[in-house]
Amino acid sequence: MLNRKLLLAVATLGLAGAAYAGGHNDAGCGLGSMLFKEDKPVHQILAATTNGTSGNQTFGITTGTLECSSGGLIKAGKEREVFVAANLRSLEREMAAGKGQYVSSLAALSGCSAAPEKFLSFSKANYEKIFTGADASAKAVLENLDRAMASDKALTQACGA
Repeated sequence: MLNRKLLLAVATLGLAGAAYAGGHNDAGCGLGSMLFKEDKPVHQILAATTNGTSGNQTFGITTGTLECSSGGLIKAGKEREVFVAANLRSLEREMAAGKGQYVSSLAALSGCSAAPEKFLSFSKANYEKIFTGADASAKAVLENLDRAMASDKALTQACGA
């Protein structure tokens, strides 16, 4: 019984480690992926097991070594897209009001962390340009936001862009 629990724990660690590695084969980054490079199921299982049991993948992600990056699953350029897509309706309400935690977070992701209050008032004043319809997509909202921000010199100066 103890052996089964130990085997289950090792397998779980191996799979969990692989789930957090981006930009690599199925096993992710780490020593196991460096040793077992072929994209065959057996090699990927060995790589994931090596990464999970030795803890080297966590070390690699933390330190940026072992062919790992410390940038996380979502690259900086995509953070805004993912954030807006996940929080579109909350952002719509808060931008209309010119206040709130979601729109403040979007201000920081948009480079306005030094002047969030200017971004908040800007988003309220430009709400109708940003949200052009009830069915506005996250991509359209970001395009409209970027266009409106680019045309506002005061906001551009305040945000340092």
